[in-house]
Amino acid sequence: MVRWRNQELGGRTMMKRGARAWSSRSGARCGVVARTWVGLASALLALSCAGRGGVAPGGASAKSRSVNQVALAAEAWPDVTLFQSRGGWTGADSAYSIDLGRRRVLWLFADTFVDPAADGVRQNGKNFFIRNSCAIQTGPDDASAYDPSKASMSFFWGHMPGGVPSSFFHDVDSAQRWVWPLHGARLPDGKLLLFRMQVEASRAAFGFSVLGWDAMAIDDPDQPPSQWVPRLVQPLMAAQHKIVGSSTLIWDGYLYAYTVQNAANDHSVYLARWSLSSLRGLEHGSLSDPEWFCGAGGFRKESQGATPAPLFADGQVELSVHYDARLQRFVEFQMNGLLLNDPKTALGVRWADQPEGPWTKLETFYRPPESALPNVADLVAYAAKAHPEQRGVSVVLTYVVNDLKHMTPSDLLYYPRAVRVRFDGAGEER
Repeated sequence: MVRWRNQELGGRTMMKRGARAWSSRSGARCGVVARTWVGLASALLALSCAGRGGVAPGGASAKSRSVNQVALAAEAWPDVTLFQSRGGWTGADSAYSIDLGRRRVLWLFADTFVDPAADGVRQNGKNFFIRNSCAIQTGPDDASAYDPSKASMSFFWGHMPGGVPSSFFHDVDSAQRWVWPLHGARLPDGKLLLFRMQVEASRAAFGFSVLGWDAMAIDDPDQPPSQWVPRLVQPLMAAQHKIVGSSTLIWDGYLYAYTVQNAANDHSVYLARWSLSSLRGLEHGSLSDPEWFCGAGGFRKESQGATPAPLFADGQVELSVHYDARLQRFVEFQMNGLLLNDPKTALGVRWADQPEGPWTKLETFYRPPESALPNVADLVAYAAKAHPEQRGVSVVLTYVVNDLKHMTPSDLLYYPRAVRVRFDGAGEER
């Protein structure tokens, strides 16, 4: 029998309970042993060409500066403790979020540590290491449910007999092939669409290779994740080394999916879309013929010989795009660079008036304060993205810092770190 582990975190209180699961596979036991470099997840996928922004300001300063003619201020938000607990879930990367409505936000994580001692500490013994997990953020009212400094969080992962945690979305082939979540969206008919990438262990750099992307549907996402029955909408697609679904948005009758070229020195970003009417019911195969943005030729279906045109060349595998009603612009956030001892590694932003652009050049605006740590030469920063459903500030960002030298990173690292960004003069904060 397979079980789920649910860890609920609200403020400083936490409880755990188990329930039956739809499917899972055994998780890997790790600590100083079995993690390997695959544990860097999408960090090492993010080896993109450096963006063109200038050197970012240091640390957690909230001083406003002009970025692409928008006055922007950014600072660390230490009051956000959603991702720290005294329980079994002890850190992960990626951190995509999707508003499910009804005061519920879904968080999707890639490589995750689960502590069998359930004391919230990684470094006092061996840990379990699983490929993905998820969480539900909620609260008693809108003000708290969507404020990450006030909301509660419940974490979910698979749980096998004998107390062995496992991935929430089951591994394709145990330790040899697995999935990392990408972004997704809740569609107007209520169904939840989730994009994922499939990965396999290999002798390639860092010990893994990306096979391609697939997509799953959740028919009743109002139920707890422990009761979800994911079904396949799009089987594995490996064509052209493109990863579809790095960020999604619903706009003007379409679902847009930002797509990253996953090549050694090419992380150009492309744009696919589907009409919402064609996705009604999320039938198997409904994603098989997207419309691609083809530059001056506009959008054209793949079956009609579309030749996708890049929106910009200096992307990342993990990024976010959303429409900001105050700015009346589309906004893209990402990490510029990777190695934290490089002074150019910083959060970056660009703008556009349409989903396809034209986009401004990437400009950096916030240097992670972890750059001041004495072991900065061992650290990477990645997985930067916005979470526009969050309130209390213009926009909330998260990023992750990981350690290249130690297979089990310090308890100070490998959690999503929150940054609050204020667009000065852009209207009322939410």
